[in-house]
Amino acid sequence: MSISRRQFLKGSAIATASSALPLSLTLPSNAFAAGSDDYKALVCLFLYGGNDSFNMIMPASGTNYDNYVNARPDIHLSASEILPIPVTASGQSIGINASMPNIAQLMTDNKATAVVNVGPLLEPTNKGNIGSVKKPSNLGAHNKQQSAWQIAWNTSEYHSYGWAGMMMDLLANEAATVSESLSLSGNELLGGQNSQDLRISSDGVRAMDALGHSNAVNNNFIKLTDAPYGSAFSQEYIARLRGVIDFQAELDAVMNTFPEDDTIPASYLGGQCRMVKRMIQASEQLNHQRQVFFISLGGFDNHSNQRNLNQPGKHDSLLAQIDTALSAFYQSLEAEGLQDKVVTFTMSDFGRTIANNSNRGTDHGWGSNQLIIGGSVNGGMTYGTLPEFIANDGQDATGNKFIPSTSSEQMAATLCKWFGLSDNSVDYIFPSLNPANENPFPSRYLGFLGDATEPPVLPAKLAIAGVTASDTRVDHTPEMAVDGDDTTRWTAHGLGITYTLELSNPATLSEIKWSQQKGDIRQYFVDIAVSEDGVNYTTISNITTPGNTSALIGFPVSATNVKYVQLTCNGNNDPAGGKWVGWNNFREIEIWGN
Repeated sequence: MSISRRQFLKGSAIATASSALPLSLTLPSNAFAAGSDDYKALVCLFLYGGNDSFNMIMPASGTNYDNYVNARPDIHLSASEILPIPVTASGQSIGINASMPNIAQLMTDNKATAVVNVGPLLEPTNKGNIGSVKKPSNLGAHNKQQSAWQIAWNTSEYHSYGWAGMMMDLLANEAATVSESLSLSGNELLGGQNSQDLRISSDGVRAMDALGHSNAVNNNFIKLTDAPYGSAFSQEYIARLRGVIDFQAELDAVMNTFPEDDTIPASYLGGQCRMVKRMIQASEQLNHQRQVFFISLGGFDNHSNQRNLNQPGKHDSLLAQIDTALSAFYQSLEAEGLQDKVVTFTMSDFGRTIANNSNRGTDHGWGSNQLIIGGSVNGGMTYGTLPEFIANDGQDATGNKFIPSTSSEQMAATLCKWFGLSDNSVDYIFPSLNPANENPFPSRYLGFLGDATEPPVLPAKLAIAGVTASDTRVDHTPEMAVDGDDTTRWTAHGLGITYTLELSNPATLSEIKWSQQKGDIRQYFVDIAVSEDGVNYTTISNITTPGNTSALIGFPVSATNVKYVQLTCNGNNDPAGGKWVGWNNFREIEIWGN
């Protein structure tokens, strides 16, 4: 059965009891042309409260597992409570909470994956540059960070619309009977400039919510539409209301063609998944080529009694509900041959703190781990880098929070790309990911979905763990060349003076940048050498600076597995000559690579 197309508002305004029915009921004008076999759906599961995703996915063995146990003495999972899942791209051993055995199996079968240590970022951020880069505001605030996951950053502020809503604006489908954005919970993700979500429930789809929940309202509504009198304006208004009732009857007839799938559990989350399955099955009758769903589960703000050691608690129970509902949902799609056309992913306010608190719980964090499930997933590995599980002094920590190593917008852009957006459209929705930015992310996409391959990795500014110099002027110390302040500098007098930088992690170098005092009138002479161990150095470049700028200058280099960079300074050619040619300085130094 196919519903006839009506002038029916495609948005949430008509789906709430308090909304007045607008007189202008129009559909978007831009059509999205797609073949009949090109159907795709995204299902966002938002975990309200801030899921402790580092007790969902965690180190499985080795030193970092020991760090995890030490940081969380009251709530960590023992080895017997962790199931293995595919390693990260860097080969890290990783595991998932044993309350999620079905999702663990999907990961083993390459039908699911995870993105680890992901969160809202405005620029690539690490411990070395966290004081100088732009950062999201209100980190740790529930409402603001829920918005940050759902609304992309637009240069100086967040967009007015959700990233999925903007995506559906670009993929507008005039032929759709109702909005292709469908939510079972309030959200910001699906709101676009033109496209709006249709609010549905586990019980069904109502053109006007009051019609399904109040006999008195329903009876009065029908009585009003039966009134044969009034002005021309009143009659037009009544005709449109009558159209809503007729539309609801037709919509009910379509939905009744697809009964609930009782292989999906009848839990709170399972009930939402059942309704999503029905809407997916009805997509052809609804003239939908693309569908985006928003479902949710709450209860994750666990500041106390999150779990007892070696005894699952309320957090584990929530993870178990996710496991049974999402795995059954996937299997029900697989039974219909739809598994490659639907991708389910999780989002949450934020991750939790690295160390547990004194109440056997965790507090508001930053970086988090998220699940991706679908037949189009490029499985066999976990995406991202699991952070060092050490608070405060840890290389991936800011206080008691993990600094995300991957942007939540990179994760979202990967989903949008699979859904059908071009690179230009992705840049429109996610300006922070544009490779032309001054401080760009390594890539727009993460490679976990569809036929996309991991794009060439763009160089990033590398974190510097420490600096030393063989000589220094007492008030111009080595640290002043890496403090992010171009008005301070390291200075020393003499030839053959070494300035050594230790990187936080071994890296492949592509460029070294520095700025120097009086660099606009002097040429400086610097040799660049690299080392894996800080003892044995190999010279890779001999630099004579241009002498025409005191701004940051980049010098291309090429070296792999570098842990230490040593700059040997041999003075300058100051036109005044004399003692001035023996001075060396760096105002700021940056090392770039991967």
